[in-house]
Amino acid sequence: MLILSGIFIFLLARQMMELMQKIKTNAIQKPVFFDLDGSIDDLVSLIFLLTLDKFRLTGVSLTGANCIVEHALQSILRVFSLFCRYDLEVAVSDAKPVNPFPRKWQEKAVLINELENFRDIVPDYSMKNTEEASDFTAKKILSETEKTTIICTGPATNLYNTINKYPEVTEKIEKIYWMAGAFMWSGNVIAPDHDGSAEWNIFWDPLSARNLIKSGIKIVFFPLDVCTQVPVDNYVMYYLEKENKSLLSQLVYRIFNINYHNHPKYYMWDVLPSMYLGYPDLFRVVGTSVDIEMRGTSVGNIFKTSKGSPIRYANSIDDERFYTAFLKHLKRF
Repeated sequence: MLILSGIFIFLLARQMMELMQKIKTNAIQKPVFFDLDGSIDDLVSLIFLLTLDKFRLTGVSLTGANCIVEHALQSILRVFSLFCRYDLEVAVSDAKPVNPFPRKWQEKAVLINELENFRDIVPDYSMKNTEEASDFTAKKILSETEKTTIICTGPATNLYNTINKYPEVTEKIEKIYWMAGAFMWSGNVIAPDHDGSAEWNIFWDPLSARNLIKSGIKIVFFPLDVCTQVPVDNYVMYYLEKENKSLLSQLVYRIFNINYHNHPKYYMWDVLPSMYLGYPDLFRVVGTSVDIEMRGTSVGNIFKTSKGSPIRYANSIDDERFYTAFLKHLKRF
């Protein structure tokens, strides 16, 4: 078994080095920074982002929201090594929740590091930056000559802390693509004295979320409404498993499989911002003005109002083309 695992890692590393070299020789790559909270679909989103040859990941910030930090950190470092991206670093936020995620949700991501073959990649802790995440985020964005696009798949806290401490960062951000909120669809918050209308990335720290949307930075939301249009279903799992010669398809299959049989309804969620980055024509994006409820049983709920802050959000996906693009893209690796 150890011999087979070693062969897998060797072949994977060789294939990744060859493909990463092709990506590096491509045309000018636009800088992207990833702010995540280390859950299962965050990791799939990170994997997919690293395959996009028109974009260059500059760094990752990790918030201890829907994860257990030490385990999420290991997963991220393993992905860096998987792609031979030894130039990357990840920094951990010291942000604390107003409303923490359920513990049983956080523990799901622990299982990623136990997956066959993935566990054989030794985390390289030299790629963990010792700075607090907001300082690291600002440094990475300000060091780029052009504006950076940010993928956010967790709470807004680290990004708001960054622009609050370093206001000059605001001018260097192109856009934020954020998986958060719910409009027509009910939220996913289950908490005492709450009506369930909020989505947890906002509910985790409603004030930071509100301050971020009022910052003037252009934000494109991917709310639960649009996420439910692309479930991780039998079709996706069948075709991922079928691609037994695609190393990434097999890895993503195993990652999704952690929750697939234990979750009544599982969706692409955090994969959407990375997919939009690579395939924007698959989405319909519209504009509106929003605010966030700060009190009462609906605290954390994002709602439309003419008195709110302007944002854009995805309200529909060409699901057939989405699945085709997602599966076909992973097959390259």
